[in-house]
Amino acid sequence: MTFLSPMWLWALLIVPVLVALAVVWERQRGEAAGAFADPRVMAIGADSRARMLRRVALGLAILAAAMGPVALARPAVDTTEERRQGAVMLAIDTSKSMQKTDLQPTRLDAATEAANRFLDAAPDEALVGLATFNDRAVVRVAPTLDRPAVRAALDNVEVKEGTALGSAVVASLGALSGAGVLDSLPATPQQSAGRVLVLTDGAGNVGITPEDATQRAREKRVPVYTVMLGNDPGRPDRPPPPETLAAMATQTGGVFAQTTSTDDLVRIFEDIGGALTQVPTVRQLTVLAPLLALLLLGGAGVLLLVARTRPVASGPGAVTGVLPPLR
Repeated sequence: MTFLSPMWLWALLIVPVLVALAVVWERQRGEAAGAFADPRVMAIGADSRARMLRRVALGLAILAAAMGPVALARPAVDTTEERRQGAVMLAIDTSKSMQKTDLQPTRLDAATEAANRFLDAAPDEALVGLATFNDRAVVRVAPTLDRPAVRAALDNVEVKEGTALGSAVVASLGALSGAGVLDSLPATPQQSAGRVLVLTDGAGNVGITPEDATQRAREKRVPVYTVMLGNDPGRPDRPPPPETLAAMATQTGGVFAQTTSTDDLVRIFEDIGGALTQVPTVRQLTVLAPLLALLLLGGAGVLLLVARTRPVASGPGAVTGVLPPLR
């Protein structure tokens, strides 16, 4: 067992203090009770029995209090069970240049077909979302198991000027975070539960720069796979698109590919879909501590009720019922 927030365990140092205070309080209570004890009750041993039950109840209450810091420390166990896990954001360029026909029937149609093939190849347990980008980036579908929803969004994209590549990557990272798959920082990008797959025919020219987006992906250790469609040279005042996309992929732990044919594009996406690896799981046990605390408090309450009830005695002068509280 391990603790994800072990600093809270220092609060357990108060437990010995509570025990010492409980011992002093019980001793003083016993001395005060002895001065006014009913001789008939003493005769049947109810006082010693009640005192013992109160002590046990007090111990259970102290243990229940100790469960608070334990719960805050977030106990967890590393399980040997492995499961296929992953969340993938598809980021597809919908700029006007994607309507070129060097990929049949168009670059955008080829990208859509490849994305649908990817949905077929991805593991059933993998969450898949969709972002599109032209002059701005929009998350069309957050990571989900609902494949039809992603396919429907792929069939309804809007083509406009602009290529907000960096903004699309940042928006995809935000969608992955919103899905909860980036809650823990992996040791390497390859161990990340999140992926970003970018299909574009050029480098970014509006919005967040590709360099800034790459840095954010590196900080979250999310690999970005980039696929360039066609072979446009790009603008003369900017690095060639293949150079920009290759840098984004290699610096984040992803893979860059360039294709000028629909078949190559489909093959690339099928390979990426099969690259979603199995990862070990960490099972948190935080909920067990509050449950145990409730059980301990319930047990303490029962013992206190029993401690206030005397055993039934028979014979002349027997005293039965519930003892009045000691004052």
